[in-house]
Amino acid sequence: MFYYFLGFALLVVPLVITYVNINYLFSKKRKNERLFNILTFTLGPAFTIILFLVCGFKDYNQSLYLGGMDITVHSPIASWSYPTVLVIILIGILSYWLLRIKKIDLPPLIIVFAIAGTIMCSIYMVMILIQIFSINLWNNAFLGLPYLLLYPINYILCTIRAILDVMALYKEKKLKAKEYNNKFLNFCSKILYNIDNWPIIGIILSVPVTAIVMCILVLFGQRPDEAIRAFLETSDWNLSKMVSPPPIEYDGHYLCTVSLRGHKKLVKPIRVGIRHGKKIIVNRQLCIANAFEDLIQEKTPKFHKLVRYIYDKYGFPLSKIIRTKFAADITYIFMKPLEWIFLI
Repeated sequence: MFYYFLGFALLVVPLVITYVNINYLFSKKRKNERLFNILTFTLGPAFTIILFLVCGFKDYNQSLYLGGMDITVHSPIASWSYPTVLVIILIGILSYWLLRIKKIDLPPLIIVFAIAGTIMCSIYMVMILIQIFSINLWNNAFLGLPYLLLYPINYILCTIRAILDVMALYKEKKLKAKEYNNKFLNFCSKILYNIDNWPIIGIILSVPVTAIVMCILVLFGQRPDEAIRAFLETSDWNLSKMVSPPPIEYDGHYLCTVSLRGHKKLVKPIRVGIRHGKKIIVNRQLCIANAFEDLIQEKTPKFHKLVRYIYDKYGFPLSKIIRTKFAADITYIFMKPLEWIFLI
């Protein structure tokens, strides 16, 4: 029951939150706005992380395993760039909540820096949308991939709303520019205290803010252009520049091959083989079974035809049942006596 509820939540809740955020952007009456803001910035990242784990994304330099129940998708973001991506998103979230503080009168300089943080993150969210959005990929890949678009969309919607709200709030307070003896400071003060200038100032400040963040990340082992490389060092996506090695296929018609989907410590895959011109994973059990089949095909062709007929008729339906590592392990163990007989 819990898993059904979790599945329902993962499918429906993100769509409901997105609908509400779109509605809030064009509506003056916003019931339960604070609640949906909290849900957006708690469930959004949490569901995105869960989706990444479920998809089992692989980096461009790894072969995909095709066939059976395996999900065949390369990651839209390089795993070694995760620290940079997470820091940018975290700064965006913190900047957003800073704009949502209504009980404290923040100085205009703090507000424009917060706007700069949200703009920096929003630009990055747009890049994520550009990277992922592809109808062709949706047709061939895991059904949950379109859900990866929802959090970036929601963040952008919430950011636009937050900037408009904070500008309206401070216009009501009728801020007055501070007077300085220095003409240049007076000029800067007039620009800063003109609330209509805040989005433009935020866009300008987003450049040095991004540069400072990148410099700090370099100290922790990230590259200066890691934010861009996160998208370029991938394959199969819109901004990808890398070519992945050819996929390795599981042959769902053969129980020995299906059993290789089990835990490596038990089934012990040893190398890559070729079957019908396609790469497959090979272990000792499969090698012995294939060698035995070749032997009886050579010595007793009629008996081999019967064995092959029975194996194809009952083996393939059985292989479709094996969807988990545990089931594959059990299959491997049950095949062990036959493996020993084949070997003898």
